[in-house]
Amino acid sequence: MNTYNQLDFKTLKPAGYFRKSSESEDKQMLSISSQKDEAQRIKDFYKLADFVDIFEESKSAKKEYVRQEFLRMVEMIKKGEIDSIVCWKLDRLARNMTEGGMLIDLISSGVIRAIITHDKVYYPSDNVLLMSVEFGQGKQFVKDLSVNVKRGQMKKAEMGIPHGVASLGFINDKTEEKGNRSWLVDQPRLATIEILFKMFLTGTYSAGKLHRYAVKELKLTTVKRKRIGGELIVLSRIYEILKDPIYAGFFIQGGERYELDPKLPRIITEDQHSNVKALLAKKNIPKAQHNEATYAGFIQSEKGEFMGQDVKFQVICDCKNKFAYLNREFCPKCKKEIEQLDNPKYLNFTYYYNVSRKKSSRKYKTLSEKMVNETLIKFTENYLVFSPELAAWSKKYIIELKDKEINENIFRKQKKEADINEYESKKGRLRKMLRDEHITPEEYRNDLADLDNLYSENDSKKEEVDWFSKMNEIVDITQSARDIFKNGTMQAKRNLLSKMSSNLIWNEEKLFVYNDISINKLVECVKGMKEKYPEFEPRNYVIAQGSNEKTEPNDPVFSTMLRE
Repeated sequence: MNTYNQLDFKTLKPAGYFRKSSESEDKQMLSISSQKDEAQRIKDFYKLADFVDIFEESKSAKKEYVRQEFLRMVEMIKKGEIDSIVCWKLDRLARNMTEGGMLIDLISSGVIRAIITHDKVYYPSDNVLLMSVEFGQGKQFVKDLSVNVKRGQMKKAEMGIPHGVASLGFINDKTEEKGNRSWLVDQPRLATIEILFKMFLTGTYSAGKLHRYAVKELKLTTVKRKRIGGELIVLSRIYEILKDPIYAGFFIQGGERYELDPKLPRIITEDQHSNVKALLAKKNIPKAQHNEATYAGFIQSEKGEFMGQDVKFQVICDCKNKFAYLNREFCPKCKKEIEQLDNPKYLNFTYYYNVSRKKSSRKYKTLSEKMVNETLIKFTENYLVFSPELAAWSKKYIIELKDKEINENIFRKQKKEADINEYESKKGRLRKMLRDEHITPEEYRNDLADLDNLYSENDSKKEEVDWFSKMNEIVDITQSARDIFKNGTMQAKRNLLSKMSSNLIWNEEKLFVYNDISINKLVECVKGMKEKYPEFEPRNYVIAQGSNEKTEPNDPVFSTMLRE
């Protein structure tokens, strides 16, 4: 019999739940007032009783346990005060599987008798797999949205435009659609900022003096916006301007360096930007308190011994004498004060050494950071650089493999449910045969043991591995690793080595690179491909549109690599 005919909607104790998040994933969703109107239409259509309570909130549902009204509603359901929910769509109730699972448990156990939306009613007898899919779609939507936003920001950065509000001296071009706005030059302010940089680079102005001059003489103000701006600039903003590399023609985003759009002007050079940072670091001497080394913690000896690092700070004096400047005030040769040098050139370099060997007075060799960098660049160029075409091909087939796995998982889940049902049915028949004395208790126990052994695999659980994200991350690494080791910041390089789970082994002669097992498999595969097919991914290789990418006799490389 149809569940609809079995359920008397007039006897339900319904509640109305309405949610409209101010965050991006819900911008196109109905307003709360519209959801209430739709709930009233649903109430009239099904002839429901008055709502026991109405729950209304403006919060995102992508994180669990942050919506107080939702949690209050769940408590009332558990107490039996509410047995049905009216809402616009299922994703109004949850966009995460934790809270979605709470609702699934409540409805599958019959505590919730119905969830009524504008286009469907969910009953306890329904297949909860469908509800799981809908809640999962909500979660995936939020996840995909986040990925798409980050991808859009990265694409914009590659075009030379940072995301967010433009630096002072530039303005966002509001004639273009949001998310795709370039920058325009705010000429009066940019000219004023150029004056400030010239003054600061003379070395005779502190940031405080510069601020007073900018306020009293130049009348520099911030950009007027809806609620803020239009006021004279504050001292902290002066520091932000002086430290901002945008005026030298580049910017850092997500730990990566990007060049500013060539259409936009540069008012200082990169060398001048470095000089500004040195001046800010007190009396023209770069700070060296932290002495951080890029590859500290990633390098060890072949016996697993700790590799220490030594950071050298030197300066080339006007007299061409090079010396360590920490804890010094004068050049040891010409006796000129370091602060008074006309054109000092500051140097710093790092090398690594085996601490155990040094402490035990054994012979040891040093490994320069430059050599480490060159080794990593060579390693990535040989084995971890894919053309955009190969990367796109790889991601395409990774998606196909994921789709196949999803289908197989659904099939396995359905088969498991069928096996469980069959198992319970057979147990029931055994109990009936025992009750009717068709079999002896001994036969019953033996048959039940055989049955348990036959279906015991139903209770086995496999650990889930997110190989899909890992494989996509590896493909992304093939597109960025070389540039990061060549031009990236120290933190970007450390982040990349962490992603790759890299260990760098120094045997006093040569540096070896070992990575996560998945990266190592890829490297072994690329080595094998290059040995077997010297023309493996030649330069400027393009996959012919419509060709058989997998099994063409003259182009079998990709399918072989896919199997690996």
